Amino acid sequence: MAMKPAAAISWLRYQYRKLFRPRTVSNSGLKIYLGEQAQTRYARSIYRDTHEAEERAIVARNLEPEDTVLECGAGLGVVTTLCCQQIGSERVHAFEANRKLEPALRKTFELNQVSPQLEMKMVSLKGGEEEFFAADRFVFSSRYDNSDSYAGERQTLDSVPIQSLIDELQPSFLIMDIEGAEVDLADEQLNLRSLKKLCIEMHPHIVGDEAISRLIANLLRQGFHLRMSESHKDVLFFSRAA
Repeated sequence: MAMKPAAAISWLRYQYRKLFRPRTVSNSGLKIYLGEQAQTRYARSIYRDTHEAEERAIVARNLEPEDTVLECGAGLGVVTTLCCQQIGSERVHAFEANRKLEPALRKTFELNQVSPQLEMKMVSLKGGEEEFFAADRFVFSSRYDNSDSYAGERQTLDSVPIQSLIDELQPSFLIMDIEGAEVDLADEQLNLRSLKKLCIEMHPHIVGDEAISRLIANLLRQGFHLRMSESHKDVLFFSRAA
């Protein structure tokens, strides 16, 4: 069966990118600067335009002009940039613990002419010093040590308590991809009153199904609904009425 023209173009573009390893690509109108990540295997997901596809789809359909975004785990800034394009940079607050990603993050923002409120800090439940494993494959960086599987560097970082961020910023939309540390949201003492929407990538392979179940149960107790029609794979979307 012959390949459809759109699929053929997509395949050829991916082959070209994989061969020449460009440091900057444009996907769906969004410019992404990979920097050193262009030489890694993970670049393929960006070259294919599948990087954070689930989160992007949720944001595109559910982010509204009056929302304020708190993003924990900005990564390369793809979702951050999309949020800025939809609601304006001043309403987007992004946190990223891996300082090695800062040059690529800021370059992506510059290329797309956005300027979110970016802080290169870890977010945690209690705040204070936390262990962080900065993996060479950035998507596996986490406060959970996975050095048995990936090369990288152990660090001790100061972290910001998530409750203080919620209290100060009053976000309505929380986006979280922090390699297992999402289980902090299972704490029943957290006041999530300002939040109306949550987009969370779950990591049961890191923290286990029981920990993820406690997290989901706590969100349901607080009045959130799990929107299965919007969720895909391990990326779950929750919402509740204003």
